[in-house]
Amino acid sequence: MSSPNMQPNESSRNMQSTESSRNTQRAESSRDMQPTDNKQIVQRFMDECWSRGNLNAVSELVANDCRYHDPVFPSLTSGAENIKNHIQNCRNGFPDLTFTIDDTIAERNEVVVHWTGTGTHKGQFLGMPPTNKKATVDGISINRLEGSKIAEVWSTWNLMTMMEQLGIAMAPEGQSNATQGQSGAIQGQSGANRDEIR
Repeated sequence: MSSPNMQPNESSRNMQSTESSRNTQRAESSRDMQPTDNKQIVQRFMDECWSRGNLNAVSELVANDCRYHDPVFPSLTSGAENIKNHIQNCRNGFPDLTFTIDDTIAERNEVVVHWTGTGTHKGQFLGMPPTNKKATVDGISINRLEGSKIAEVWSTWNLMTMMEQLGIAMAPEGQSNATQGQSGAIQGQSGANRDEIR
């Protein structure tokens, strides 16, 4: 009497196992597509948020607790809202700020972008009064994504190159040390954090 009653349960377990296997396959397939998807997310972040100033898109593309590392802005704190304010402050200093993506490398949950930024210095920026001069700088950003959102960013660019173009001889107080050490800092931060997630 007990044997017939167990057969449906066994069949149900087999069906659940098959469904679980299919879900695993779908998840693996999703991971295979992820670098391309992540690349598009980062490109949208650069284009819509930074170049166009569409700050409403930040919450769609950036995690609420996103950490942003930029040695030029050592006091920049984590969070999508703070990143939104950071972008706005940069665009206040350079209202026509635009970014061109020169190269992109996407692998697993990381996207590395080599970019060029151009803008006219028409507002206060890092304590520097407007010069009405145009500057162009290039830099590299390493983006780590989780759940289709940017969860952490390491950026490095040369502040002194921008200041030379603006005709400003010295870095603002408190920025020179960060500028001198930015290359090593970005490598150390990104390497340590990437080792953690692997």
